[in-house]
Amino acid sequence: GITPEAGLMETMPALGGPREGVWSTTEITRCTDAQGLLALVQLRGPTFDVIHVGAAWGTLAKMPSGGGRSADGVVLQRLQVLTRATVQAMGSRQVSNILSAMAKLDASGRMDVENELVGVLLRRATGMVTDFKPQDIAHLSWALASMSVKPDAGLLE
Repeated sequence: GITPEAGLMETMPALGGPREGVWSTTEITRCTDAQGLLALVQLRGPTFDVIHVGAAWGTLAKMPSGGGRSADGVVLQRLQVLTRATVQAMGSRQVSNILSAMAKLDASGRMDVENELVGVLLRRATGMVTDFKPQDIAHLSWALASMSVKPDAGLLE
């Protein structure tokens, strides 16, 4: 079987900077089902930066449910690995957008909220709370409310 970490343990680039085999998030957003997104993550996952990770979460959240629950599960596992690997390079927009996508997937029954990953993202958000723009705050607030997650006091200050 395929493990979520397969092919993803190589060093992934942070936001910006030159990369070999530069490619566009358009490839991600053009995916129409979980199988296609899974194939792209398997092919390009080691080169994902924070923009690609966020785009993949957003694309998965916008896909209709069904059409391969097992593919959904493997994509989710891989995205969780990629998210953990890139979280320290994420800005407020990526953090809020990923949490928003996770909330949409949770609300649709396609994903159970993984509290540990939410905690990792919230710790990142707390560390850069002054960088959040109003739209980021709105997305973050909606996502946390939708998932019934109460943030630490440091994020609310």
